[in-house]
Amino acid sequence: MAFLRHEKKGKATYLRIIQSFRDTDGKIRHHTLFNLGKVTDYSPEALKRIGQSLYELGGGTIEELKHRILHELDRFNYGFPLVVKQLLKAYSLDTFFDGISRNKNLGFSLKESVCLLISERFNDPVSKLSNYKNQIDYIGLSKIELHQIYRTLDHLHHEEEFIKQIIYNKGRNLFNQKLDVVFYDVTTFYFDSNKEDGFREKGFGKDGKIGKTIVVFGLLIDQNKQPVGYEVYHGKQYEGHTFTDAVIRLKKKYQIDKVICVADTGMMNKDNIEEIEESEYEFIFGERLKSILESKQDEILDLTKYKVLEIEDESDEYIKIQYYLTEYKGRKLITTYSTKRAAKDKAEREEKIERAKMFLSQPAPLEKKAKSYYLKKVKRCNYVLDMDRIKRSERFDGFMSIATNNQKLTIAQILDAYKQLYKIEHSFRSFKTFLETRPMFHWTKARILGHLALCYISFSVLNYLQLKLKKQGTPQSENQIRKNLIKMQMSQITQNENEYYLRSKTEEGAKQIMKALSIKEMPDLIPRSVINQYL
Repeated sequence: MAFLRHEKKGKATYLRIIQSFRDTDGKIRHHTLFNLGKVTDYSPEALKRIGQSLYELGGGTIEELKHRILHELDRFNYGFPLVVKQLLKAYSLDTFFDGISRNKNLGFSLKESVCLLISERFNDPVSKLSNYKNQIDYIGLSKIELHQIYRTLDHLHHEEEFIKQIIYNKGRNLFNQKLDVVFYDVTTFYFDSNKEDGFREKGFGKDGKIGKTIVVFGLLIDQNKQPVGYEVYHGKQYEGHTFTDAVIRLKKKYQIDKVICVADTGMMNKDNIEEIEESEYEFIFGERLKSILESKQDEILDLTKYKVLEIEDESDEYIKIQYYLTEYKGRKLITTYSTKRAAKDKAEREEKIERAKMFLSQPAPLEKKAKSYYLKKVKRCNYVLDMDRIKRSERFDGFMSIATNNQKLTIAQILDAYKQLYKIEHSFRSFKTFLETRPMFHWTKARILGHLALCYISFSVLNYLQLKLKKQGTPQSENQIRKNLIKMQMSQITQNENEYYLRSKTEEGAKQIMKALSIKEMPDLIPRSVINQYL
């Protein structure tokens, strides 16, 4: 039997035609029929011609040879649908959506539609029309019509309270955690429109989009960023008044008897405190130090009274905190001082003073901005720097106060709980940047609320995936997850009139995701007839 052998000697590769035979003892031997020399002695075209000629000498045809070559018909992403379906299953949302489709005779799979929309949020958030067009890029999803995508938003709005309840309950069960601390804050989502309708209204938007209509979004999360619930308010809603509503709903919906509510200074007002205490909840709020009685301020701002406490941060390193503990209006008040924060406060004030000087030379916009930039009016149209106010502000550089009605928590526990408020800021960043919840292009209230419900589900399952990855020791950022899922592709190929699906190489990051969700890796090559068994 003759065959072609290529072997490397030094830096060169040589070609030989070898014949194998058995000697008199029955052992396989080889001898060279012909030396072809170095590979580099031939051009690629020459090697191809030699191969074709040899194939024809064996009785084959060039046409037959061409048909043996694999042809790629199409390429799909299987990573996003595969992972999103498993995430929905973890929360039992797959059976919930299937039940709605069945009981309401929708005529389409609500689960498949939601899976498509979440896959798109994870992949590259775009409009619902683009979601409809992009579904051809995925494998493992049923075809969804455009009007069914919009109907999906209507159903998500209609079922949003059930969805919140499912996510809350599963969030407790999946990580076997008791809810003892909740973090609350609000943000705003803007629309690509300036038309008001009583729900979309022009209010104080946190994205700096002047003239755009907004809605106010209040979010409750736990210490793991796992969502507890959310509420949506009209654009002119004052954020401080949303807190009591959220707390009342929390107690009513989930029958939670004891919980500590953590929020920043924006939620610190008399009505909120009374409402929380009536609900028999406890709170840790940021206190407005400048609003405290001046006699108490003098006591708090005296650094000679401060003690030093060592607390462990998230990097398992100990840091020193300067703090002062006192009582104010019947609640525990902890004030910390930081030289780093003092430098930051000073820099921010000096920046405002510089802008104030600029405004003094261009007084037109001063009327609304004077107070924010340490300016005061001395005559009808004249402004000067308010030096007394600047000096008063300097007193508070580096200080931050936290109030609580809990008398049992240690100083370290209170500071640690308040410090974790950054997690809700990270949550809002996920909504706005990764999931691109805004700008919103929906006009009816039902579609707006349906869109926000979709983003809430997306955020919940994404955070769950990140927690699972962290727990197994392979943490991934949102963008790392996106990149890894994008690489999970599959080619539809044909050979000799047979169709197959050829899976791309599974990168290490994708393997980590699949392991975290207990997803088995697919075979490299799958016949078309059985592909649905793996999707």
